[in-house]
Amino acid sequence: MADVPMKWAAPTVAYTSYLAATLNSLANNTVDLGAEINNESNLCTFMDLELYLASLDLSAQTSPNVVIYLIESIDGGTHFDTGEDSVSAETDVPPADKILTQFGLRVNTGAEEKHAIKSVIPIPPGRFKLLLRNKTGVAFAAANNTLYYRTYNLKAVTA
Repeated sequence: MADVPMKWAAPTVAYTSYLAATLNSLANNTVDLGAEINNESNLCTFMDLELYLASLDLSAQTSPNVVIYLIESIDGGTHFDTGEDSVSAETDVPPADKILTQFGLRVNTGAEEKHAIKSVIPIPPGRFKLLLRNKTGVAFAAANNTLYYRTYNLKAVTA
């Protein structure tokens, strides 16, 4: 059997704002749970995430980051694995095996916009939610913070 060349397919779900207003003023060590993403029809295998944070001063922080958890459902979206909104207690945060990715953020010397991208993140063929946890050491700005996503597949190159 011959090798079939593969290439990236055009995004199935275009660049989409996922979490926006709910990220504004999100306290340090607090989470924000997004709406359901339905991947049952598209069956995409990969996701890209882009995090935009308005003016944020991380100059006094050590290793600031934002953690993204994948909260799955395998029964059509009736029950989701775990994850609560707006919690900060360690006992209420999903376990480490639910971490999808992390955005490490540059400390710099003062307030600045933060832009971070993660690409080619594997996703399941069903329904899921993303939960964002602010681990920057400071609250997010009062406005203009957004997590975006898009989904896509690989496809065979045909002659």
